[in-house]
Amino acid sequence: MKVYFDHQIFSMQRFGGISRYFANIYSYLNSHGHPDCKLLVLYSRNHYIQDLKLPLPPFLGETFLKKQHKLERWNKKYSRQMIRKNDFDLLHPTYYHPYFLTKLKKPFVLTVHDMIHELFPEYFSPHDHFVPFKRATITKADHIIAISQSTKNDLQQIFNIPEHKITVVYHGYMENHQEEDLSFTPPFQDYILYVGDRGTGYKNFSRFVRAVQPLLDRYNINLICTGGGDWGAAERELLLRAGIQDRTKQIAATEAQLNTLYQKAIAFVFPSLYEGFGFPILEAFKNNCPVISSNTSCFKEVGGDAAAYFDPYQQEEMTQVIESVINSSDKAAQLRNRGIQQLSKFSMEQCMEGTLDVYKKLI
Repeated sequence: MKVYFDHQIFSMQRFGGISRYFANIYSYLNSHGHPDCKLLVLYSRNHYIQDLKLPLPPFLGETFLKKQHKLERWNKKYSRQMIRKNDFDLLHPTYYHPYFLTKLKKPFVLTVHDMIHELFPEYFSPHDHFVPFKRATITKADHIIAISQSTKNDLQQIFNIPEHKITVVYHGYMENHQEEDLSFTPPFQDYILYVGDRGTGYKNFSRFVRAVQPLLDRYNINLICTGGGDWGAAERELLLRAGIQDRTKQIAATEAQLNTLYQKAIAFVFPSLYEGFGFPILEAFKNNCPVISSNTSCFKEVGGDAAAYFDPYQQEEMTQVIESVINSSDKAAQLRNRGIQQLSKFSMEQCMEGTLDVYKKLI
């Protein structure tokens, strides 16, 4: 079996769930009897493929492709050139750009991670070119992998994709090589943890801040956020108005430090209005951290009975559910125990075997 993966996500991301997903698939195929599979990447700074031998070694890549637009342009040219040869069995594009469609003579499978742009267009630029790109590749794909039943349902409702063309393959959780950073100490002893981007409206961060504000005061606890970069001006104003600017810290955590943050948190809260899967839920389960989450889209599908849920549009309900966990050691312990059990449903082996089954049906 000869599967090619194009450059897109490895040109775009240095870290990130999608590039980690494709790096895991590539690694699995190569270690399970499919050494002819290829990443169509000249050079990349992506963390998850840093040990691979790419056509351009690092010193040449940093010399000639240091600027991001050059990196993307030359990787795209390389991918297009390799795809034009059609010397493979199956193409698995790593994102939604349809540049390859006119030259492709072999089947291709597309993984759809979410339908956020289609369901929440008010939070994105009306000129976002990935919206029409996504439609072009989704409607032309020979088969689609949806990472949750929720995403599959959205695909069918929005694009009317037939049932037989979609297979749900859940993400699998892989242990981090660095389990913990012994030199790292969180800036607070007692804190609620928020993980991920904050800038887009569907992440629901401003409502979350207003919901936890009375709890930080009432229980003398704090808030730690990781991911999403430094505070923006509007976020600093939000925290200032809530009066919790001194009780809130933003940390650019490594994966090992993130493990520590989960392990020592009172609880992890996921207030997003929508996600395609919600991988941080699995990270929290692995690190024995109680999970409190939105009850929309995929969250109950991933969290099962191992999380406490709230309506993310209802600020008071969010406050009440968070308080019910942080104020009850018994409930927190129950969620921790259930989390370990729920995590077992999302093994990396199941994810890889499900993906391989899709490949075999198409070839």
